[in-house]
Amino acid sequence: MLTFNLKKEWFEKIKSGEKTHEYREVKPYWIKRLNNNKSSKILFCDGYPKADEKEKRLYAKIKHIDIVWGKDTDLKIQRSVFDIEFDLIKEVLDDGI
Repeated sequence: MLTFNLKKEWFEKIKSGEKTHEYREVKPYWIKRLNNNKSSKILFCDGYPKADEKEKRLYAKIKHIDIVWGKDTDLKIQRSVFDIEFDLIKEVLDDGI
């Protein structure tokens, strides 16, 4: 499962359904993480929550990953980025999945 620790602003936009794409710069770190991901599941965290702070976690399933120009994304950078499209999973999952 991929884990993304986010600022509250982005976490809340995902929680509300306003944000359905997560963007990460195309770099060796993200290439490796995406290639080694055996699951299509994502864990979004509001910052770095404690184990008992379940409300600061959201689960999602990857729909599609593409590479796009970063200028037109949340990142606003002049480089290629991974566009990770996802659907939130409504049921609560065990963090061990």
